[in-house]
Order: sequence, then C-alpha cells, then structure tokens
Amino acid sequence: MRFWISLGFLLWLAATIVFRFWGGPLIDPGQPLIWLSFIVIVPLILLTLRALFRARKLSSSERPRAAMLVAIPGMLLDLFSVAFHDLVFPGLPQAHLHLFFVWLLWAYSLILLGGLLGQNERQPQS
Repeated sequence: MRFWISLGFLLWLAATIVFRFWGGPLIDPGQPLIWLSFIVIVPLILLTLRALFRARKLSSSERPRAAMLVAIPGMLLDLFSVAFHDLVFPGLPQAHLHLFFVWLLWAYSLILLGGLLGQNERQPQS
C-alpha cells in the first residue's frame, strides 16, 4: 500500500515540476505539443502500470486498488495546486487553464482505468 501511495506522490511531484517550469509551452493550444502530450501519456501510463503490476505480482483483483492508491495523492494535492495555480504554475496563462484541467482529468482517468488492465488475464500458477 505504501509503495502505491508513494508512487502516486512522486508522479504528482514530477508532473507538478514539469508544468511549473514548462507548463506554458506544454499547454499552449496553438502548439502541437499539447495534443502530442495527450496522445503520448496513454501508452506511458498504461505500460508503466502494467509493468509495475507484473513486477509487484499483483493479481487482477488487486490492480484497481493499486491504481486508485496511485491516483489519490495527486488528485488530493492538485486541489491545492490548482486552487493556487498562480503561485504553483506561474508560467501557465489564465486563458489556458481549462486545457490544464482537462489534461489532469485525462491523466487521472488513465491511471484509474489502468487498474482495470488485465482483468481477464489468467493468474500465474504457483
């Protein structure tokens, strides 16, 4: 349990640092980088979760809980980072905040859906 919560915190911290320093160009709707980030994050999250689930030998019934534990720290911390976006993300223009919120929702949705990966996979025989 601690592993997944810690992972969620570290992912939130890494994403927050990226958006703090490079958020303006990443969330500019006039640049293709925003749309590329929406596409690239799909395999990045899903493959990372799949690899971690296998490495930690999680059964398919344990995966949704693990994904939830990864998502929750960031979701809770983003309540504050978004509320104080002027301080946390000074490079994000006010006009682009809606895309940032959409990006956050997209990322957390992918993490939660990633917990459903392999629900039909057969469990390894011991």
